[in-house]
Amino acid sequence: MHEVRHSRAGRRARSAALVGAALLLPWTLTACGSAGLGSIGAVEPARTPQALLPQAQAEGKVVWYTTFADSDVNDMISAFQKAYPGIKVDALRLSADKLPSRLVTEQRGRKYNADVISADCEPVYQLIKVGTLAPYRVPAAPPLPAQLRNLPDGFGNAVYVLTSAIAYNPDGVKAQHLQPPTSIEDLTEPQWKGRFSIDPSAINWYESLISSMGHTKALQLVKELGDNSPRLVESHTQSLTEVQSGEPLASVNAYAYKAASLARKTPGRMAFANTDPQPAAAALAEIARNAPHPSAAKLFMDWIMSPQGQDSVVKITNHTSLSPAAANDPSVWNPAKWKPAWSMPVITADTYDRYLQEYQKALHAI
Repeated sequence: MHEVRHSRAGRRARSAALVGAALLLPWTLTACGSAGLGSIGAVEPARTPQALLPQAQAEGKVVWYTTFADSDVNDMISAFQKAYPGIKVDALRLSADKLPSRLVTEQRGRKYNADVISADCEPVYQLIKVGTLAPYRVPAAPPLPAQLRNLPDGFGNAVYVLTSAIAYNPDGVKAQHLQPPTSIEDLTEPQWKGRFSIDPSAINWYESLISSMGHTKALQLVKELGDNSPRLVESHTQSLTEVQSGEPLASVNAYAYKAASLARKTPGRMAFANTDPQPAAAALAEIARNAPHPSAAKLFMDWIMSPQGQDSVVKITNHTSLSPAAANDPSVWNPAKWKPAWSMPVITADTYDRYLQEYQKALHAI
């Protein structure tokens, strides 16, 4: 049996920067919160696009801080500008661990550059808590699952849903005389030792496990995965690229939307299996506090959360929309078949930090 082996020292070296960046989020936001960035203001009522448009055109642009994939940002901008020509969109694409600290640092320095931000729900909630975002009620928003309804009033604009799946290389699995993995537990078996990867920063995936099976069982499962010599990756993109190359053969917590797109292009080198319950997390879009282009920001928010905008999200990115009218990829999202196990958007910084550390310790990442 061929195994991918990594020493404990090597694992630590590869993951040190990743761990440090992830741990920085709750510390930074807690510290900034104590510095008094601001409190949550009153919820602004929705206005029609026609009422917003004249002032938005006068402002001329909107600045969007986002974790949308690089390959999707320009197409999303083009779709917005097709609906509202003449309004420029300046996008700053940041990783999920860097966007929150960037926004907090700017606002602490009284620099208000961002109009709209979109990122994973956990860091967005921390940004809400320290007053870096402004509540706004869009005219049309998809219905929220119960787990997101306890966000503060005026927030919780679920711009898309991320689900995690087991990705694997069909040709490689067949060549090694293995059965395709269909459950997380499969990858704890001896035949999969050293043959799969895991993202040690995927705290939303671990939270979903806790939601679906309880804290004790979730931690034990992750420990069993960690003891089976997984390759530690620094991003979901890296995990899928490596699976396509056949080294390693599988990834336990890949993003299903991306795996599905790759499976259509390279079916011999990429396939995926959803689990039931299905790990799920929402990405939120919100308006930044003291947005420099407030009308353009609201118009952009109204558009991206509208049926038209959500249709663009699905068609351009293959992300899942909660909009009832959305034509989501049925191989990725079917709640009747795979019950969503949601991550925990409303989570304290201390709990986030504790979960992250125990998750990474179980994987021998720290």
